[in-house]
Amino acid sequence: MPQDPIMPTALVIDTETDQGRDPRPIQVATIEASTGYEWMSYFNSGRPISAIVTKIHGITDADVAGLASFDLDNFQVSDYLIGHNVRFDWGVIGRPKVKLICTVRLARVAFPEWHKYSQSKCIEQLLGEEEAAEMTAAAHDALGDARMCYLLYKACCERLNFDPNDFATAHQISNNAKPIARMPFGKYKGHKIDQVPLSYIKWMLGNIPNLTPSLYSALQKRIADELAASE
Repeated sequence: MPQDPIMPTALVIDTETDQGRDPRPIQVATIEASTGYEWMSYFNSGRPISAIVTKIHGITDADVAGLASFDLDNFQVSDYLIGHNVRFDWGVIGRPKVKLICTVRLARVAFPEWHKYSQSKCIEQLLGEEEAAEMTAAAHDALGDARMCYLLYKACCERLNFDPNDFATAHQISNNAKPIARMPFGKYKGHKIDQVPLSYIKWMLGNIPNLTPSLYSALQKRIADELAASE
């Protein structure tokens, strides 16, 4: 759908992937933040879908047989990408040159009284469990997740008293919010990620396929920081 060329554009995005490590997109969904226009498509990553990942999103090799692979060059890139742990989806589609707005970070600022910030839990705390049940039942479907993210984004904007089309403000708040810093579970639960042994970080990345995108990004950043420090 065409946009006003003068106004900044933003897409709410969610992806489903083929594997836990080195993930490639097999389903991508977007919603134009200014208009609500929805788009979704399936893709073939060129390799088998992990059985563990299939249990999460339900997409099988048969579902994507014969389909083309995702090509960033054919993707209509916006000025901003909005997502729940958006750096994960941004990385999955090939790291286009856009500005990122993370609804996890926005929600932590807008709703500090909430106890959990997974997308489904955010929707439950926003709407109440009964009203949220229909939406959260669609979790791990890219379009269903994108719809939840869009709702959460607008709720954050309303709570923080700025227009949802003011993407610059959303981006500023998102990037000033504090990212995940401590291990949420496991042997080193509660420890700062930058103090957890690097061997354990690598073990987690290699052996736990369903890490949340925010934790996955934090662990990857820890490894990148360690490599940079050793150079």
